[in-house]
Amino acid sequence: MGVDVDILVGPPYPDNLDNRATIYRIENLNLWLLKTRDITFQKLKRIFSPWNSIDYILTRFHIFSEMETFSFRAFFFLKKLLKEKKYDIIHDIQCLGWGLIPMKGYGIPIVSTVHHPLVMDRDADFLVDKTMWQFFTTIMFYPLIMQKKVINRLDRIITSSEVGCHELTNSYGLNPSKISVVYNGMDVNLFNYTREEREENSLLFVGNTEDYKKGLPYLFEALVMLPENVDLTIVDEGYPKRLSAYKVIKKLGLEKRVRFTGKINDKDLVHLYNIKTILVMSSLYEGFGLPAAEAMACETPVVATSAGALVEVVEDGVTGILVPPRDPVALKDAILKLLKNKSIRVAMGKKGRIRVESNFAWPIAANNTLGVYRDVIYKYRVK
Repeated sequence: MGVDVDILVGPPYPDNLDNRATIYRIENLNLWLLKTRDITFQKLKRIFSPWNSIDYILTRFHIFSEMETFSFRAFFFLKKLLKEKKYDIIHDIQCLGWGLIPMKGYGIPIVSTVHHPLVMDRDADFLVDKTMWQFFTTIMFYPLIMQKKVINRLDRIITSSEVGCHELTNSYGLNPSKISVVYNGMDVNLFNYTREEREENSLLFVGNTEDYKKGLPYLFEALVMLPENVDLTIVDEGYPKRLSAYKVIKKLGLEKRVRFTGKINDKDLVHLYNIKTILVMSSLYEGFGLPAAEAMACETPVVATSAGALVEVVEDGVTGILVPPRDPVALKDAILKLLKNKSIRVAMGKKGRIRVESNFAWPIAANNTLGVYRDVIYKYRVK
């Protein structure tokens, strides 16, 4: 759309963008996940540089410092770039690190995309913490004070749903006038209806099974109440890498009815969306709900909860069925209704595709983002 983009990004680094953007790789040793004794010699040699040292020290106190140190690395890297380049706007992606505050001194407006406040993630972790140590490490992990201070100093916040506006206002005290809604974009050419034969009585779940907000125990309880010929495929790692879901599956005796795919590529994911009967999202909260949009793009009906932004993605009774969160009986009833009626599933699938093309395609997201850029730049220059 005529915008030149430079990207400052830490690992995992993106694939080649075919000259659509210039990528500048920012170092990060990913020390949070490593115990000191497990740090490789190659990383150990690099640990004594200033920001790597800070990362190391903070992570030993169970502080997730990646957002904070990345923002400062980006601040100093940008200082070098500004000797040769000029930028109209800086777009932060859900980092909200301290380094953005001095970055405002460069005289460039800053916007940030925040899908949902980290308060939601912290509170979900609190629900599964069983010891005081786990509770303490959860508190230390989330940089909520930093994000609240930084977010209120930026020029505009982009979020992916109307629900997100409400959450950002409640959690960070953000002025609603500083928030713009831009729905997530997706590749509607990649995610499409392939006319493959559907497997009957086959459910699909796509997401992180270790994330309590996904509400998987309620889906498993619903599966117990469904006929035994109904099975569930989960797109995520299974045992022994992911233990939370496996423990519930074993407890409920569902080992023969639940299959894990492990990590798969987009082509295989599109295949699964096309051959499964229904996508199910049992979420307790969603900042957007991309799997629902992806399934709809593949003309697959969705059964989801009315949690978070899912009410804005799935049109209840039109492209899928919405049920209250934490209600396995309602989940079971909605799934059973669609399994028993193929004509409804087909009609919902076709309407889902139309909805995605009209609201969630990449060109729409790009155009709406560009509109935010223009508005912010104009208001910044006329101050």
